[in-house]
Amino acid sequence: MTATLGRLAASLACVALLAACAGQEHPEPRGEAFESDDFRFVAPAGWEIQASTAESTADGGIVLYMANQALREDCPAAAADCRAPIDGELEVGGILITWVRHACVAKGCDLPAAELISIGNRQGVRVPATQGCEGIGTTDGSVYYVTVTPQRVDGLFVCAREPTDATRSALLGFLDAIQWRIP
Repeated sequence: MTATLGRLAASLACVALLAACAGQEHPEPRGEAFESDDFRFVAPAGWEIQASTAESTADGGIVLYMANQALREDCPAAAADCRAPIDGELEVGGILITWVRHACVAKGCDLPAAELISIGNRQGVRVPATQGCEGIGTTDGSVYYVTVTPQRVDGLFVCAREPTDATRSALLGFLDAIQWRIP
């Protein structure tokens, strides 16, 4: 009887370990919603969304910013240059996302070489950021490129400063939940 209970306990421990190692789902965002003609999403709870005030061109431009800390306008009314919409640096645990729309043609629409991932059920990749996170205290930077149409590839520049596992998981939940409105 003791041996049977021991085997049962060992089996239950193995099942618990397997369940813990299984892929965890990312949390479903439950914060502020954003809608455009092209896409819709809900931000993680407590995160702020701000449409960019920078002028866009036919080739694209900055669409919006999203962060888990307070945002301000990216282009002051009297300034010719735009800046990151945070005061000073990212807070410890902070993430700033800059969503950039980019029209392209032919080879210019190819995603960078990296493992393919899904971003809101569209084909995308994640690569290290080589620009876009300067001067804000970033310890980690990535760009999530996503093929929106054959003539458009958007980049989500993610700048982070010592993000927690929960913050990273919230980011991935946001990426999973983007809903594209164009075929």
